[in-house]
Amino acid sequence: MQNWLKRSLLVLSVFGVCWIGAIWYWRSTTRMPETGDLALAMLAMPLLVLSMVWLGNKAYAARSSDATQASSAAPAQEAQDGAASHDAAPGAAANAPWLPLGVTGAALRMPHGDAPAELASAIAEGEARLDLDPELTDMQGFPIMAGRVAEIDLEPLQEWLSGQPATRVKPHQLRALALGGEVAGQLAIDAAASGDDGVLQLLPLLPEDWPAALQEVATGWLAHCAAEAGWPRERLTVRHLQPGAPASVPGALRDLAAQAVSASAPAFSMLLACDSAIDADAVEQLAINGKLYGQRNPNGRMPAEGAAGVLLQPAPAREALRLLALAHGAPDQPAPPLAQLAQQAMEQAQAVLAQAAPAAPGAPLAIDYISADTDHRVAAVADLMQCVEARAPGLDTNTALACVGAACGHTGAAGALAALALALQQASDNEGHALCLANGNPRQPFALLVGPLPAPAAAPASSAPTLS
Repeated sequence: MQNWLKRSLLVLSVFGVCWIGAIWYWRSTTRMPETGDLALAMLAMPLLVLSMVWLGNKAYAARSSDATQASSAAPAQEAQDGAASHDAAPGAAANAPWLPLGVTGAALRMPHGDAPAELASAIAEGEARLDLDPELTDMQGFPIMAGRVAEIDLEPLQEWLSGQPATRVKPHQLRALALGGEVAGQLAIDAAASGDDGVLQLLPLLPEDWPAALQEVATGWLAHCAAEAGWPRERLTVRHLQPGAPASVPGALRDLAAQAVSASAPAFSMLLACDSAIDADAVEQLAINGKLYGQRNPNGRMPAEGAAGVLLQPAPAREALRLLALAHGAPDQPAPPLAQLAQQAMEQAQAVLAQAAPAAPGAPLAIDYISADTDHRVAAVADLMQCVEARAPGLDTNTALACVGAACGHTGAAGALAALALALQQASDNEGHALCLANGNPRQPFALLVGPLPAPAAAPASSAPTLS
């Protein structure tokens, strides 16, 4: 409906401009137009302009699509080439998915849930809604919509900071770090429960506007929480994104996928993000910069806070849940729509599933659940719904579609990882495939498809494996 309205307005505008221009010309020259002049100005000229606009859009879309496909295909080929050359267990590299990463655990702390299942249930039941915050106000003194996490324990963080070099930590940053520490501890417990004696690698995605000194302190706190939860400190390392790599979820996953095919890959990688804007000073800065949601700024942000993370394995067991495909736009190109990214991810995942079970019948890939970090903005919602209609037309949007941003507010990379945690939870519960979409940051949208690999084709009866 929105595309139809835009096209109609464009046609009316072109005809209107051409007609007004022709009438102004005839009046200024006191010339009486003939039949040919009327046909040229009233019909031929607008149609010519519209044809040029249409051809220009087609050419631009074709160039953007080619660039996006090339950027997505190159890293995938690199990961597959690396997997083929990696000295792993027999058959592991041949059947490795396009992103050679399995999922061991996911955790989150968001305004409407302290676990993926809890947040998914609240969204499905319509209970996850933002409300007016009792403490935060805009520049005019009116209360604002915000997503606040209840009962954050700041005492352990403040005690730990007292033994660290003096670093200024603002109240909303304290809240974000406390939430991130809880998620780090939960994921460390999941890693310790596996019994693996390898290395746990921490890769934090912290807000870009945090000073370097604060980011260093924050990383130390997250590592401390992982160790306090039971993971040995001597087997805990920290990884930072490569220089020049975007500090985003797709950039971090690309980095981990490239590392996963090397001989020095850790046993686990913890990808974690946390953020908060629940503080009067943080809200004031949003208002000053024109980024605060309000009646006069419907495309602004609703302040919120939260933390989310996933625990990944470079060489998972076959039955483990996996990241099957990732599609995102090129940093120097216009962001493609979600429907295009979802199509790329589904095609890549279909190829991965066919490679994992060559003898199995290639049934079309079915999407059972979609989670997204989409918020309240009209353009973002329209982009998401067009994607759902095009790629999963039979999906029940009341129970199988979760918008973390609309339910919990703006939390940056934490919102995208929370959406991924929901997709992983649903794929695990339903033993199916889920699609995680992100357009909260309009410059860095991505589509990530998760799910299990298919069971291998049935062997002859004499050698059929038992179900154990």
